Amino acid sequence: MMAKTGVALVAGAAMLASSSAFAPSPLLALRHAPARSTAPLSATMMKESTALDGFKKMATAACLSALLLLPVTADAKLKTGGSGVVGETPAIDTAAKAQVGGNFKVMQGAASTQDSGSRRTITRGAVLDGSDFSNKQLAGISFQQSLCRDCNFENSNLKGASFFDGDLTQANMEGSDVSQVNFESTCLQRANFKNAIMNEAFILGSTKLDDMIIDGADFTDTFFRKDQQRILCMGGKGVKPASGTNPTTGVKTRDSLMCDQVKN
Repeated sequence: MMAKTGVALVAGAAMLASSSAFAPSPLLALRHAPARSTAPLSATMMKESTALDGFKKMATAACLSALLLLPVTADAKLKTGGSGVVGETPAIDTAAKAQVGGNFKVMQGAASTQDSGSRRTITRGAVLDGSDFSNKQLAGISFQQSLCRDCNFENSNLKGASFFDGDLTQANMEGSDVSQVNFESTCLQRANFKNAIMNEAFILGSTKLDDMIIDGADFTDTFFRKDQQRILCMGGKGVKPASGTNPTTGVKTRDSLMCDQVKN
């Protein structure tokens, strides 16, 4: 019933708006008015046209305003899974909401993500410390500006996700796929990337890499600043020298970091 009402209101607004295009304008009335009664006739038609235009504008505005007051239909609730939030992910719903007592913020749109304008589930500014996201399909999820300290992402698919300006201190990324992930301005201190796949990831000088565990990680096509590359290859700031081979891709960690190009 509500859907039919909405269609009727839209149709009414469209008819009122389109009919105004065929209404005679005051200038046209003046041009074709008889010479002997130009002033009285033109003045009369101008008043009538102005009144008619005003009525059409008011009617159109009323129809469009009524549309905004229509309640959410059952179909819309179905698309949102009954939660009222479009794009909410079951993995986020079951794991993170339990961690934060249901006070969980999910929005649409993202900053500093690779696919500008795409629809994404976002946990912007959420406190997710200690959450368990292991063995989950989280590709494209944006955890930007969120606190994910001690979170467990072991063996999860995070390809194309974003941790922009987030905190992953001591997070467990072992065996996960973090290819094409945005780590801009992210804190990765003491994070465990053992056997992780980090191909084409986005890392800047503002990304904190202290005390990272990188044994067997594959960093193919991920570009680091020269001093960051040296630390990962040679060791320093709590990071052990790169070693091991990724069990999934078969790529040696040192080869993926191009350590042979690092000067002593």
